[in-house]
Amino acid sequence: MRTRTILAAAAFAVAIIVPAQANAATLRVVTPTNTIFGATPTQVGSARAYLDSKGKSHALKRNTALGQLAAATAYTGSPLTAVYAADLCGALITRIGGISAPKTGYWALVVNNNLAMVGAADLILKKTDEVVWIADNDYSSKNGPFVYNLDAKDNGNGTVTFSGYKIGGPKPIAAAGTLLSVSGVLGVLLDAKGQATVSVAAPWTASIGSTSNIIGSETLNG
Repeated sequence: MRTRTILAAAAFAVAIIVPAQANAATLRVVTPTNTIFGATPTQVGSARAYLDSKGKSHALKRNTALGQLAAATAYTGSPLTAVYAADLCGALITRIGGISAPKTGYWALVVNNNLAMVGAADLILKKTDEVVWIADNDYSSKNGPFVYNLDAKDNGNGTVTFSGYKIGGPKPIAAAGTLLSVSGVLGVLLDAKGQATVSVAAPWTASIGSTSNIIGSETLNG
């Protein structure tokens, strides 16, 4: 579900405005204390360059995860610090929106509920991708912190199937038993697969709540 689209500015010596893309990938940025970007799925275009920590500009391929992050932070006026390292996936993200990576961890990049296996400068996004950056204080990743991701599929018969996942670890985990709230009046527990199909008329708002070890949740509008 895509609920919000922004214009994106390139993090370059001279800001370049990138047209909003109706089917761009979405972006969220979450820390242990708050969501600093994309509480609802936000479509963001991708810049073709970024400034590293020394102020030097570096060109990027089209539609990279780093370009998306650079575009979002430049447009919103939020700080982004990327240390250029030719032997380390091109760039290491150390600070997003004024928040530095934990000393014992890093800014983890999660795409479509899975930890990215390549660096942000090399990861090419598709229009259906969902990107989440998580300030992770544990390099092992298995201990979290975790974030809830919620997806929705309109079945075309007056019902919507919601799927919830806990992401941030080695692999996504179905959010089984988590309470799904729809339009503030309907509450249902997600099943063992982390899913629930409900009868609901548009417009609707859906969310799944956070627990003690979940640092961020997601709200969808449909």
